[in-house]
Amino acid sequence: MKFIFPLLLVILLLSSSTSGFAFSFSRYHISTDFSPQDMVLKDDAFHGRGNLPFTEWWYFDAIFENGYSVQMSLLTVSMVGKGYVFERLDIHYNSSLLVDKVVSYSYPDLDASSEVPFAQIDGKTILEGTQNLTTGYFDYNVSFEFPGYAALLHYRGDTQGWKGQQITGDRWAVPCPRAEVTGILLVDNQTIPVTGTGYHDHNWKITAKSILRFGWFWGKIDSANYTATWAALLPNRVIMNPILVINEKNDGYYNVPTDAIWLSVKDFHFDHLMRIPYSLTIAAMTDTVFLLVNMTVINVDYKRDMGIIQYWRFHVKCSGVIFIDGHAEKVDDVFIAEHLRFR
Repeated sequence: MKFIFPLLLVILLLSSSTSGFAFSFSRYHISTDFSPQDMVLKDDAFHGRGNLPFTEWWYFDAIFENGYSVQMSLLTVSMVGKGYVFERLDIHYNSSLLVDKVVSYSYPDLDASSEVPFAQIDGKTILEGTQNLTTGYFDYNVSFEFPGYAALLHYRGDTQGWKGQQITGDRWAVPCPRAEVTGILLVDNQTIPVTGTGYHDHNWKITAKSILRFGWFWGKIDSANYTATWAALLPNRVIMNPILVINEKNDGYYNVPTDAIWLSVKDFHFDHLMRIPYSLTIAAMTDTVFLLVNMTVINVDYKRDMGIIQYWRFHVKCSGVIFIDGHAEKVDDVFIAEHLRFR
């Protein structure tokens, strides 16, 4: 794996633009509002750019009613037609990591469509997305398989997908802010039927600006009918550029302006020589939206990738309220969040 980071760095440097940085601090705001737009199925297709350098990934996760949760990703890193593809599956039980499987392939082994969400490696289909003709939302079949371990899942989207461009130029599409997930897990060759709620997003046009910033936070929160997808981009240790998009189940979404979002982090613990927050609070208020949710970390899964990327996956206990257009819903459950740092 040591050779991967230099390759990634070269790719990002070659693919970056020369435009300047623009950041926002939650206390001293500069206007850099995230502006989500409706997406179509092609937005979740493969955006690899021929011989030009690129980094791109599809991400899926789900939390199930029987205590299991999963995170799956397919990451591509390529330059001048050469590179690598990484397939990853993590399975948790009661928020504790049980399985961490990753395998790498040569980039030419990947067969991915530029028209629809579809990715296949060595004849094995990893993901396939379609638009549900009844709901208009997006459905996916995903198959992440390793010897003795697998996640074979169907995602039935029940929220409207959206896409947007982040302040560093990255593209972020969220085809399934929320989905009903059914299928099976394979753990130690034992088949486990699962039912739960999942999420899917897709990132591409990753440039050098992405690794020049300090890192980011990300997560999502569900109530009975609302799903809040939130993030905070960190250009340095103290400045945050928050993002918050709230979907209504079987309906549209609300984008909350940067100036109306507050994110605080506290209760720091040392983890792999880094100070990591174990308590987060997100609040937002507009004429339409009021949100206040406290998040307490109950378990942490740490990974170090490509020599420099440090990643903490959190299972967080969330409690609070989402209030939209006069309708309030309680938040009280465990969800997945993450913290990524480049330095």
